[in-house]
Amino acid sequence: MAQKLILPINKMRVTAGYKNANYRKDFGYTHYGVDVTDKDRKDKRVWGSGNGEVTHAGWHPSGGNVVVVVYKECEAKNGKWYDIAMRYYHLDSINVKVGQKITKDTVIGNYGNTGSSSGAHLHIEVDHDIKYPNYTPQTSKSNSVLKSGTDSTLNPVDVLWCKASAPDKQSVHNAGYNTVTVNDLDYKVTK
Repeated sequence: MAQKLILPINKMRVTAGYKNANYRKDFGYTHYGVDVTDKDRKDKRVWGSGNGEVTHAGWHPSGGNVVVVVYKECEAKNGKWYDIAMRYYHLDSINVKVGQKITKDTVIGNYGNTGSSSGAHLHIEVDHDIKYPNYTPQTSKSNSVLKSGTDSTLNPVDVLWCKASAPDKQSVHNAGYNTVTVNDLDYKVTK
């Protein structure tokens, strides 16, 4: 049976959307993920999104503290199932290690302002290439944690779910920046 991956932050505030045209105009490059914080900017915990395994964890020059997790058999908004690699950037701290099995109740770390970052946030990338889970189009710098790769990313809004029921009680909020559209907030709700 497929799992529904849930948001990594319970009261998620979106500050920049996936491949947003204004982001490219403002910063000069394509944004292959979403940037988020918690709504009140007080709870910086980043949670696992489902049952997965940590494949990479450590420092990257532009990603800062990075964790990569592979989640198998994930249900997307379109009803299809995918194996998913999720990359979490700019963490202030990392609480997991390579090879560790995680669940939605695992704290991966706290979001922060590490690497090439202009303020504390979490950058999330979703990719359907699990053969090379740490390959990303977001950077031209390669090391053992992240490697420069081609674009096989998916829009996080298409594969992550908002779990509104207890104990998670998740919600999605707009930061109000020009790098966020209504579509960037359209996470399907699950129980």
